[in-house]
Amino acid sequence: MSSEQRVAWLTGFSHLITHGYMTLLPALLVAIASEHSINFTTLGIIANISYFLYGLGAIPAGYLADKIGSKRMLSIGILGMALSSLFVGFSVGIAGFAVSYALLGVFASIHHPAGLSLIARRINERKGRALGFHGLLGNVGLFLAPLAASACVMITGTWRAGYITFGLAGLVFFIIIYLTEIPQEPNLSLSSIFGGKTKESASPAPQPVDHQEAHQVPQPFSLPIALIALLAGSILSGFIFRGSLTFFPTLFQQEISAIANNDHGPILAGYLTTAVLSLGFFSAWFGGYITDKLKRPELFPALIFLLVAPILYCISRFSEYPLIASSAFFSLIYYAWQPSQNYLIAKYTRKASHGIGFGVNFFLLFGMGSAATAVGGYIADDYTIDLFYFIMSVIAAIAMLVAFSVYFSRKWIVKFPFQLVREKE
Repeated sequence: MSSEQRVAWLTGFSHLITHGYMTLLPALLVAIASEHSINFTTLGIIANISYFLYGLGAIPAGYLADKIGSKRMLSIGILGMALSSLFVGFSVGIAGFAVSYALLGVFASIHHPAGLSLIARRINERKGRALGFHGLLGNVGLFLAPLAASACVMITGTWRAGYITFGLAGLVFFIIIYLTEIPQEPNLSLSSIFGGKTKESASPAPQPVDHQEAHQVPQPFSLPIALIALLAGSILSGFIFRGSLTFFPTLFQQEISAIANNDHGPILAGYLTTAVLSLGFFSAWFGGYITDKLKRPELFPALIFLLVAPILYCISRFSEYPLIASSAFFSLIYYAWQPSQNYLIAKYTRKASHGIGFGVNFFLLFGMGSAATAVGGYIADDYTIDLFYFIMSVIAAIAMLVAFSVYFSRKWIVKFPFQLVREKE
């Protein structure tokens, strides 16, 4: 297996397990609320804190990935998630659950800046396809987590088994990633964590030399307008991503009579959510594949939101089989956005800053977008979950306009202090 293939597989499986950890909660929402005798608003706030840390932690994680190496940070993230998942599974009381779940969010924040910067730096050919594969395995995690969680509840009778099982699986994967060698990527060691100097850590994560850049006079700080628009789009898309993902099981339990009237309603809702999200496999792969082919990849996210906005409106209005069909269509379209977005973030950031670029992007995507859990919980308690999906359809329409602005602003940059410049053809 080549070095680039190892990078693709390791980052892909890291993405799978990261989304798996963060997607266990929606399938277990009802069981956890019942055990602790709390409402959806309270549980939504707890989840919101964790998801905010999931996003916020991406900024320092991206900075450290640039400084000490992406593979090292990826290893730290996997180990931390595994231990945190075990803490959640063995937590006592709602306070113990809240603290453990917040810790899980902190360590989960490491994957995206570390994993995506590893792809951006170490994969040179077919980068779009590698990002599509990365997105595909992330959606496998979205698919497997509700399925595994529902199975664990059915077998053991407790929601805790899901977190314990995933925690043990994470420890196994940590050993695998620790033992896998990637050229130019130093391995994790105690000295690399606590600042000791070793032969390996003296020059962390060396980058290929760009001789043209090496002889250039340092330029003032500049920021592409397109990058600003991309980051604004991440906030809007993050709200849609987290909101739809968290409340699909709740929506299905309320709007599909075969689930609402069944004694195993939460389990059936988890299975249906799994089936719906599984369609994201195809769109994630296609999103990366088509991005490599397009001459104007900036237009692809706009097309996605052009389709997603009316689909979310239909979800807010439908029930029974039409609801299932529109939800499936949503997954089939929406999950092509992320590999395309990642490709564009890499395009509009410098190679040496890929880590921090992806870190800021995912802070906005998952941190700011995490508000959807609290907003959705409040609306579910005081109004209807249908209203929340209507709100997301409006947000998708706004995201479409922002995505179009990326294309039209692609040649403009801001040079500080505050100078707007159009790049030459």
